[in-house]
Amino acid sequence: MSQTGIPLSYLGNVNDAVRIVQAQYPEAVLYVVDGTTADGKPTDDPRAITKLRVIFGYEGTTVFITSKETWGEWNDPTRIPEPLIGTRVIPWPINFDIVQAYEVLRQRGYTESFTTVTLRWPLYPGVEEPYYIFGLTSGQNVFVGVYTHTVPPALVLTK
Repeated sequence: MSQTGIPLSYLGNVNDAVRIVQAQYPEAVLYVVDGTTADGKPTDDPRAITKLRVIFGYEGTTVFITSKETWGEWNDPTRIPEPLIGTRVIPWPINFDIVQAYEVLRQRGYTESFTTVTLRWPLYPGVEEPYYIFGLTSGQNVFVGVYTHTVPPALVLTK
């Protein structure tokens, strides 16, 4: 819940994680948000992605924070000495929520359930924006662009 009593959106909840981590590690930068349902089962509802792990880079190390069972509550941040590689910084905040990304996914004809959603900006030639990456039950990973709101055909991957 937010301070106004209104349930937090996905972005509002991630914003709280950013605020908590940056209070302890002021120069931390956002790299990845991994999400699943609380029970780990497939879903058709992006609002069911409530178990989150938010990963940051900080001075050559990695800091992560995980959500508690109650939406909007977080465990303490954990810092490990190794850096995270293969990903770019996600400039925060963003203005494209997981629900909007899900709508784009459905408009493009992807109708099956998903088990994971990752918000990430892969470090790869030609990848010019962060993506919501939906892990579908078929094994496909479908990318939805945060800035363009599109599903690039080259970024629909099969495991």
